Amino acid sequence: MSRSREGSVRTDFGTGIRKGGPPGVLPRPAGETRRRPSRAGDDSPGKALTTPSWTYPMTLEQESIWLDGRHGDGPSHHLESFALELRGHVDRQAAASAVARIVARHEALRSRFVLDGDQLLQVVLPARNVPEMAHHTCSPEQAAVKLRELARRPIDLAASPMRATLLEMSPEAMILCVQFHRVVADDWAMRTFMREFAEHYRACVEHRPLRSAPPSMQPGPYAIRQRSTPRDPAALTYWLDNLRGLSPDTATTIPPTLAPGAPPHCDRVAFALDAALAENLRAACRRLHTTPLVLLAATTALLLHAAGGARDVIVGTPVSYRGAADRDQMIAPLTRLLPLRLRLAPGQSYADLVRQTKRKVHEALVHRNVTQHDLVRLIRRSRSGAMRLCRTLIVVDEPGRPRIDLPGATARRLRVGPGLPWADLSFTFVVDDGEHLGFLDYAAHLFSATTARHLAETFRTLLTSSLGDLHGGGRQPVDPARADT
Repeated sequence: MSRSREGSVRTDFGTGIRKGGPPGVLPRPAGETRRRPSRAGDDSPGKALTTPSWTYPMTLEQESIWLDGRHGDGPSHHLESFALELRGHVDRQAAASAVARIVARHEALRSRFVLDGDQLLQVVLPARNVPEMAHHTCSPEQAAVKLRELARRPIDLAASPMRATLLEMSPEAMILCVQFHRVVADDWAMRTFMREFAEHYRACVEHRPLRSAPPSMQPGPYAIRQRSTPRDPAALTYWLDNLRGLSPDTATTIPPTLAPGAPPHCDRVAFALDAALAENLRAACRRLHTTPLVLLAATTALLLHAAGGARDVIVGTPVSYRGAADRDQMIAPLTRLLPLRLRLAPGQSYADLVRQTKRKVHEALVHRNVTQHDLVRLIRRSRSGAMRLCRTLIVVDEPGRPRIDLPGATARRLRVGPGLPWADLSFTFVVDDGEHLGFLDYAAHLFSATTARHLAETFRTLLTSSLGDLHGGGRQPVDPARADT
């Protein structure tokens, strides 16, 4: 049993359901009472209005994210933003209408996430409860600063899990910025939002109905089905064994380089993998029959080892729970962070480390039916104490983002850094128009910009030298110290 600031919540394997209530309960009608705003100068309270809604338990992923945000200090770090630069003949009304239609289609985007007694609930509001899109004017020079400000604004989950803003730089140049709380969206969900925005925008401009079918599954019914499915005891046993024996010597991040005291905030370092390094990465994948994620995770383990000499390290990576037809188009957080625990032995070659990492990734996928709170509970059962497991992340953003084709206008995705850090260090790699890009999002209250740039360059140096050793036979022992960390 753990306690939030608002009450007692059951976290035994993340049930979040009041005792005596089975996890497969049907949704019950609920009412949300709000008050009509009083007129200016009128001190009398507004008239109460009742808006019908439907209440469901949160999904296991939503529950983990909600509890993690509540147990932290300050604004939630589970915020994500995406932005589209729109140029040409931009129909501002069509853009606002497109966002409103998406919110009406997807229940998660018009839900409130609340603690009711000891239940964690998602309260779905009617389709007419769509918040208006904000509109601001700014100069092109002010746009980047404004985007960062928007990305850092906190979101009140008891009100709405998202907000949309249109920044107008001129009648022919605008930026649509949409901020999500991760309780409703992962990267895949944001791609779905982006694709549907283009579809709805075209439908609005062409004055026709939408041609695509409505989502076949919504998060509320999915949560009921998810909670009625028995947990996999083999997965719990695997993670209990895998996490046994954690100690302060287990490296999950690198030591901070800044004095404590600054409020949490995040910054980003961008870097590129040149053509030769990208080709060596692809060749190594072919040779070892593995994926870029495995090679990059192994290199991240080398970075943690190089920073402090630890040979027991943990690299976190997001694992998707999509793949079924009824889940692929659902806007919901169907991703969980899982820890890859790697042990670097003296004299171990990079090829051997990659094989170990490949095995760990496979095992994590097989035994992925656990939540963050399962892992916390298992750590306590293994008597390893309390520790954050996924403080250093590796993310590979697969290519294939939806084409954004708007009538009379062009749309270009802008990368907006996270407002607050959801990990100490998060390496993201993406292929964009054939170019291999890397991004290091770092907790700027823990590390200086100089340290972050050095870490990004060290990572690239480690990857280059390790792939070079692999090309030469892969028998050289791992020696991160040569990267001058």
